[in-house]
Amino acid sequence: MDPKSFQTSKKFIIKDSTRKRCKIFPADDATLQQFRPISLELFTYLWEVPTIEFSIYIRVEDEMIEYIRPSELSDELLQHVWAASLKEYGGVEVFIAKKDYPKFEHTLSYVRTRKINALLEKDPSLDRKTLEIFSDLSGASQMVLRGGVNKQVAERVKTAAAFMVNQLMANDLAMSTLSRMISIDPTLYDHSASVAMFSTIMAKQYIDPKLPFKDAEIIAQCGLYHDAGKSCIPNAILNKPGAFTPDEFEVMKTHVQFGHKELMNAIQNGAPIEEIVARVALEHHERFTGKGYPAGRRGRWEEDPELGIHVYSRIISIADAYSALLMKRVYKPALPAEKALELMERSAPDDFDPDIFQPFVTGVRISLDTLKKRKDVIEANTGAIYMIDSDEKLVKQIQDARKQNASQQVKKTS
Repeated sequence: MDPKSFQTSKKFIIKDSTRKRCKIFPADDATLQQFRPISLELFTYLWEVPTIEFSIYIRVEDEMIEYIRPSELSDELLQHVWAASLKEYGGVEVFIAKKDYPKFEHTLSYVRTRKINALLEKDPSLDRKTLEIFSDLSGASQMVLRGGVNKQVAERVKTAAAFMVNQLMANDLAMSTLSRMISIDPTLYDHSASVAMFSTIMAKQYIDPKLPFKDAEIIAQCGLYHDAGKSCIPNAILNKPGAFTPDEFEVMKTHVQFGHKELMNAIQNGAPIEEIVARVALEHHERFTGKGYPAGRRGRWEEDPELGIHVYSRIISIADAYSALLMKRVYKPALPAEKALELMERSAPDDFDPDIFQPFVTGVRISLDTLKKRKDVIEANTGAIYMIDSDEKLVKQIQDARKQNASQQVKKTS
C-alpha cells in the first residue's frame, strides 16, 4: 500500500483565528524548495528552550502556514503543531526555512549538550565520550530521517561514522552507557544513532576484533541509514499510540522498500554510500527462520546467496530490536537493558542468527556489569584504597573520581 494513499476522507480545516494570526501562502513546488521538513523527534527538543530565532511552519495540503514566529514560542502552540502532525489527514508536515536551519541545528546542539551534562550529573558512572559521540551521530541520523538523502547528507553520515569507529571501538562502557541512558532521559534517545553504535561495537568487539576499519565504518552507516524510508511514512502511523491495524502495518512495512529506493537513487546520483547499505535498509526486518519482511529471506547469505540474509543485515536486526525495546513510546514503556535482553532471548530462535546473538548478549551483560562496578566504586569512594584485579581502566576511573571528589571538597571549603 502506498503511504500517500493512506488517508481518510477528512480534511484539515484551518481555523479563521489561525488565518487572521498567521502568514499563509501557497505551498507550491518552488516554495517547498526553500524549506526543510523536520521530524517529530527533533521537534520535541523545542519544548526545552525558552526562545527560538526562527519560525516554525506547517504545510496543510497546498498551503504553508508560518504558525510560530520567534516571538510567539509557547507550549500551547507547540502542542497544536504536534497534534496536527499526528492527524490522519495525510498532507500535514512541519518545516523550517532552509536559511534558518543552522539556527535550528544550533538549538538542537544546545539542548543535547545540556541534557548530556544533566545525565552525567545524575549518574557520573556513565561514559562521557560515549554520550558525546552519540550526540554527533544523532545529528547525522536526523539529517537522514528528515528525508532527501544527497551528497551533503552522505558526507555528514560518513564523517560521523568514521569518527565513531575511531573513538569508540575499545570502549567497554559504551554498550552499558547507551543502554542505561534511556532510563534516565528518554527524550535524549535517538534510535538510528543507537543502532549504529550498538551494531558497530557488536561487530568489532564481540564478533570480529580484526574487523577492518572500512567494514566497521560501513556497518555504522548501515545503522544510521537503516530507517531512511520512514521519512515516507505518515506521522499518524509512525507515532500512533496503540497497535497498528492490518492496513497500517502494511503501510509501515513499506519503509524498507522506500529506504532502499531512496538510498539507491542517492548512490546513482553520486552520494558516497555503498550499495550494501541500501541492501541492509531493505533487509533489516528479515528474520533468521524466514518470518520477517519484505521477502521472507532466511539463514545466512554466505551459505545461500539466493535466499540468505547478509551478515550486516543480521547484525543490524539485533541492534534494531534491542534499541527499540529500550525506547519509550506512546504505546509502551522503556525497558531496562536486562529485561530487553530477556525478551530478545525468547524470540531469538526464530529471529536472530545465534552466532551473532549470543556474543551480543554476553557482551552487553559484561558491559552492564563493568558499569555497575564503576558506579558502586564511585558512589562508595571516600578516599579509601581499593584493590581491583586486572582492570586498569576501572583503576583509572577510580583515580579520576577521587581527584574529582577532592576538587569538589576544595571548592566547598573555599
